[in-house]
Amino acid sequence: MIIDFHTHVGDHRTPERMDRLPVTWEGLIERLDEEEIDKAVVLPSGVSPESLQAPFLFSPQVDILSQLKAAREYADRVIPFGNLDPRMGCLGNLEPHQVENPPEADFSWILTHFLELGCVGIGEITANIAVDDPRVISLFRQCGEFDLPVLFPCTGPGRGVYGLYDEVGLPRLERLLQALPHTTVIGHAPGFWAEIEGDITPEKKFVYPTGPIRKAGTLSRLLRSYANLYADISANSGFNAISRDKAFATDFLTEFQDKILFGTDVCFGGPDGRMPHLDYLRSLLEEKRIGQRTFAKITGENALKILKLYSPVAKPEEEKP
Repeated sequence: MIIDFHTHVGDHRTPERMDRLPVTWEGLIERLDEEEIDKAVVLPSGVSPESLQAPFLFSPQVDILSQLKAAREYADRVIPFGNLDPRMGCLGNLEPHQVENPPEADFSWILTHFLELGCVGIGEITANIAVDDPRVISLFRQCGEFDLPVLFPCTGPGRGVYGLYDEVGLPRLERLLQALPHTTVIGHAPGFWAEIEGDITPEKKFVYPTGPIRKAGTLSRLLRSYANLYADISANSGFNAISRDKAFATDFLTEFQDKILFGTDVCFGGPDGRMPHLDYLRSLLEEKRIGQRTFAKITGENALKILKLYSPVAKPEEEKP
């Protein structure tokens, strides 16, 4: 089974790129069929302001409930996630003794509702705050208590970019992993994938570095050290990381075949919105750079392993009375 672990539905165009097409549910299924992908994890949009573009606000079904209800029409192909912002949960006025150590927001109510709506994970978390912010740790911990894996994009330090931020070497991510051994954490985006290489500068955490990878980076060490960390190869950042140096990529994909998730992060409809990830993995398989077991794990088995609450839904024609 092939699972695209990172997809979206909706209008993700920018005012400067209104020539692109939004992703519709029908368009998503059409793409899955054409690329011979069995199922897709759909990550709801519109939770954190850092990731919002103006056209999205004026499109239909912008709220999460509408998106999750629409997903039910494609239950045999779609794996739904819920989504949250760690900054949610107004605590109201604090008592004097709470000022230095405010109480945590309780997300159990909304996580319970997500489970009732069929969600089997949370993400992607796009709030632009630190990876190890106490609010992030609290949310991720509560997700782990509900057996919900959490997917987040990582960016470099600074304001104005969507995603949880971290410095070179991912020290904040390591602190989060140490604090939450029972929560499955899935990273992606430039600030995460730049760390496939060692000795990088902060600037590389915002772009797509090029050229051969001369030294393995922090990402390899963290994937070896923390059983709860997984890597999502979606978007240009993930594809760039595994394609800029094919020899290094072969070793990386083989070593971490149990920790890598195939995804695309297609944000636009039509042929122009397609991503090359699956064709690339298939080419590595055809060239015998990776084995069939490695390919199978990355493209589907790892996803099923960490989606503990997911029960595959049969196609309507396969259902028995």
